[in-house]
Amino acid sequence: AQQDPIAHATIRLDNFLRKTDAGYQHAEEATQGSHFVRKMATYGQVRPSVSFMSEPRAARPHKDNALMEMSRLPPPWMDPRGEAKEGTYQIPEPSKVPDDTFLTLYRNQSLMLPSERYKEHLYMKEAKKQYDKDKEAISMYRKRVTALERQNPNGIVGVDGPLHPGTRLYAERQMHLLGAADKKAQHEEGRFNNLAERFVSDDATACRLPMDRARSSGPRSRDLGIQRKCVEPELHPQRFQGTHDRLFPNHLPTWDPQRARALRAKEVRGICHNIINGAENELTYNIAK
Repeated sequence: AQQDPIAHATIRLDNFLRKTDAGYQHAEEATQGSHFVRKMATYGQVRPSVSFMSEPRAARPHKDNALMEMSRLPPPWMDPRGEAKEGTYQIPEPSKVPDDTFLTLYRNQSLMLPSERYKEHLYMKEAKKQYDKDKEAISMYRKRVTALERQNPNGIVGVDGPLHPGTRLYAERQMHLLGAADKKAQHEEGRFNNLAERFVSDDATACRLPMDRARSSGPRSRDLGIQRKCVEPELHPQRFQGTHDRLFPNHLPTWDPQRARALRAKEVRGICHNIINGAENELTYNIAK
């Protein structure tokens, strides 16, 4: 039987679920007996419900143009399509600003003839009517714009909207959307640079260099992504000595009595006696032969 299109949406949904879902219960069932038992009217008495199992995920594939993010842009059907009716609806702006210069004539206390005073009265009367008319036009324009923004915040389908170039009705919202787009572009650019800096890796760390480092150009350990100390053979030859060279050095240091006497004087600060018992603290620096 065809459903009544005038019926409420909840009634049509209830009728649809009654016919399609065997486990659907729309309200709490009648309680048999004299005792009241409180229970929750859950959707579907079996788990998983029939309505949950009736449609597989493969029935609704994910579209390529769908994005997992929020957007302030109007829906796609509000986009301009090049129709002839685009831009036809306009709200005329007030022609001029209300002129209130006639108010100064109310404070005119100078001596005037009755004819001059009457002419001034007629001028103030006409100026007051024009002033009220201009104010009413501005008020009505603001009311129409406010009603349009509240009833059609995303635009009028096929006529005008924030995405239409050169729009006058939605110029303010278009400016807000352009500002949000510029801010998002700056954020995405900064995010791209930040991610590129985080994901960068050295060639040696990522194993993109040949294993033979002796053939690599540049000084030693330059291909390693670590901090380099003094690795020059002329400035720091100790780093390039082998085990045999370190254990059996060719250069033997000699004894220098003058250097030993100077170091000794700095250690005792020139004191030639023991500070505890007062005995002499002098040492000899003779070279053994």
